[in-house]
Amino acid sequence: MRKDLPAFLLGFLATSFQILLLREFAAYFSGNELTLGIILASWLLWVGLGSLAAGRAKSFPNRTFLYLSVITLFPFALLAVRFSRFLFHLLPGEIVGFSPVIIMAFGLCLLVGFPLGALFVINVARQAGDISRVYILESLGAVAAGPIVYLFLTLSASSWGTVTVIAGTIAFLSCWTDQEKPCFLWALGIVILLGGFWFADLPSQRAYWKPFQLLITRDTRYGRIQLIRTREQLSLYSNNSPVYCMPDPAAAEESVHFAMLQKPDAKRILLIGGGPGGTLGELLKYRDTKIDYVELDPEIIKLSRDFLDKEEQDVLDSARVRIIFQDGRKFLQGTGEKYQVMLLNLPEPATAQVNRFYTLEFFLLAQRHLSPDGILSFPIPSSETVIGPALQQFLSSLHSTLARVFPVVRVVPGDRNIFLASAAPLTLDPRELSRRIASLALSTRYLEDRTLQSRLHALRIRYLDGMLASGSPRLNSDFAPVSFFLNASLWSTQFRGPGAAILRFFSKVPVSWLLGLPLFFFVLLLPVLRARKGEAIYSLLPLAVMGLTTILAEIVLLIWFQALYGFLYGRIALLLSTFMLGLFLGALLSTRVHRATYRWLAGIQVGFMLLLGLFRLALPAKLPEVLAFLILFSLGILGGGLFVVSNRIYLRVRADYGRGYGLDLVGSFIGALVTSSLLIPLAGLSRVIDSVILLNGIGLLFLLTRPRHRLASD
Repeated sequence: MRKDLPAFLLGFLATSFQILLLREFAAYFSGNELTLGIILASWLLWVGLGSLAAGRAKSFPNRTFLYLSVITLFPFALLAVRFSRFLFHLLPGEIVGFSPVIIMAFGLCLLVGFPLGALFVINVARQAGDISRVYILESLGAVAAGPIVYLFLTLSASSWGTVTVIAGTIAFLSCWTDQEKPCFLWALGIVILLGGFWFADLPSQRAYWKPFQLLITRDTRYGRIQLIRTREQLSLYSNNSPVYCMPDPAAAEESVHFAMLQKPDAKRILLIGGGPGGTLGELLKYRDTKIDYVELDPEIIKLSRDFLDKEEQDVLDSARVRIIFQDGRKFLQGTGEKYQVMLLNLPEPATAQVNRFYTLEFFLLAQRHLSPDGILSFPIPSSETVIGPALQQFLSSLHSTLARVFPVVRVVPGDRNIFLASAAPLTLDPRELSRRIASLALSTRYLEDRTLQSRLHALRIRYLDGMLASGSPRLNSDFAPVSFFLNASLWSTQFRGPGAAILRFFSKVPVSWLLGLPLFFFVLLLPVLRARKGEAIYSLLPLAVMGLTTILAEIVLLIWFQALYGFLYGRIALLLSTFMLGLFLGALLSTRVHRATYRWLAGIQVGFMLLLGLFRLALPAKLPEVLAFLILFSLGILGGGLFVVSNRIYLRVRADYGRGYGLDLVGSFIGALVTSSLLIPLAGLSRVIDSVILLNGIGLLFLLTRPRHRLASD
C-alpha cells in the first residue's frame, strides 16, 4: 500500500488544488470563461512542462520533500490571489484586466503545477518504470477528489477550510509513505500553518475590502457571496460581481417601470434574479400583482434578510410574492404558468452561464410563457452618450436575437439600456409614460417628467436605433454564444494592452479560417514529423491529439449540458469524476492487452471519431442527462486506453517517463486556452466538434501511412 499510495495522493492533490485554485480565481477575478480558460491552460501547461523536464532529469529530489513543498506553497498561492489587487493597484471589487490574470495565472501555476508534473515522473521511477500503474492510481485519486471537494464546499466549508483538511491529511499520508526519512515534524508544521490560514480567512477577506466594511461572507455551491457596506449603501457581491446595491432607486425604478407601464393592468409577473435592492418593492406598487420571484442561490436571500431594513424584509415576506429557489431557465422549462410581464434582473452575459438567459432558445422559451401581448424586459449596461464599436456589436447582437423572436423590440437609451420585447405595440413616448405614472398614482423618485423627457428624447432614440440596426447581425444561441464573446471584447477595451485588439481581430476572422488554418498548419507539420527517425513520433503524436481532443470535448459537453439542464456547478464534480473514472478503467483495461501495437492505437483513434460523431448527431436535441455522463465516461475510457498503449510503445524505444504525460497535457493546454473563450462563441459547438473529428482523422491517416519499416510494433 505504501508503494502505491503516493500516485493516488498525487491525483487527489492535483485535482483538489486545481478546483480550489479555480474557485479562488473566480471569487476575486469575476470568473468569466476567458479568465478561467487562461488559468486552466496555465495549470495544464506547467504540469506538462514539469513532467517533460523531469523526464530528462538524471536525478530527482526527494519525493516527500516535493509533496510537502507543494502543500506548503499552495496556501500562499491562494493568499496571492486574494491580495493581488494591492499588487496591481486595484480597488476592491474592481474589474480585473488581461495582464493581471495572465501574470497571476502563469506565476502561481508555475509555483504549484510544475512540481506536480515532476512528481508523476518520480512516481513512475519509484515504480520501476510502470507508467501504466502510476497513471491508473493517479486517475483513481482524481476520481475520489471531485466528490470529496464538492462535499466540503456543499457543507458550507470555506475554500481555505477545505484546503486545510485535505492538504493536512495528505501531508501526513505522504510522510507515512516515505520509508527512508520520516518527516512528521514538517507535516505537523504544515498543519499548524494551514490552521493559521483557515483562521485568517475572514480577516483577510475584510482586509481585501478595506476601506469598505465586509459584513458577512459565505462560500456556497454557486460561488462566494459577500455583503459590503459603503456608508449608507449595502452591496451584495457574488464572485466579485455585484448582484444588487441598495438603496438604488434609479436602477430599481427603470428595471421595473419601463416594462410595467407598457401594460399597467398586468397581474402575473415573473422576476428572474435581483429581487432585493428595491425591484420587488417597485413591482408591488402595482395593485393586485402576483409575483413569482426566481433566485438561484438561497443564500442570497438568507444573507440579505439580516441586514435589510424592515420595509425591504416586508417586501420579501409579502403574500403577493412567491420566492422560488431554482435556475430561472429550468423553472420555465418545468412550469405551465403564463405571465403578462417577465423581467430579467440579471448581470450582463459576461459568462456562459448567464449568457443562457440572452439566447435565441431562451427568448423562444420566454415567449411560450408570455400571454399573447406579454412583455419581456431586461437591462444591459451601456453608454449614455457615445456608443463605441465594441459596445455597438454587443448590443446589436442582443437586439438581433431578440428581434428574431418578438415582432416589436424597443430599447430605452441611457447608461443602462432597457430592452423591451412584445408581440403588441410598445411606446417610448415620454408624455404618455408620464400620463400613465400619474393615472396610477405611482410614487417614483427617479422616473419623473424631466428625466423621461431627457432620456427618451427623439434624437437619443433615433441615434440608438441607428447604432443597433447597423451593428452585428450575429444571433446569440445556446450552442454559439457569440454575445458572451462580444461582451468579453467589450470588457477588454477597458484596459491597456493587446487583449482588446486580439479579440477584435479574431471576431473579424471568418469561421472557416478560424477552424481551417490550424488544421492546415497541422497537415504541413506532419511531413516534418515524418522525416524524424524512430518510432517515437508515431506513438507520441496521438497523445498530443488526444489531450486536445478530450479537453475540448469536455468543454463542449459541459456547455451543452449547462445550456440544456441548468446551472453547472451542481453537477460539475460528478461529471468530471465520471470522466476520470473512465480514464481509470480505460487505463486498467489496456494493461491487460498482451502487446501494445499501432493497430490498437489506430483502433482507439477510430473510437474517438465515432464517439464524437455520435455526440455531434445528438447535439441539437435535448436528451436525458445520463447521456452526458455516458459520453464523458466513454471519452475517459478511450483516453485512458490510448495513454497506456501509446506509452507502452514509446517506452520500448526510449525510457523517458515524462514525455507522453507532458505531451498529453500540452495538447490539453492548447484546447483549454482557445475553446471556451474563442472557438465555441465564434464557431459554435457543432463546427468545433466537426473540426476535432477532422483533426483525429488527419492524425489517424498519419499513423496508418507511416513507413513500413516502422511496423515492428504492429
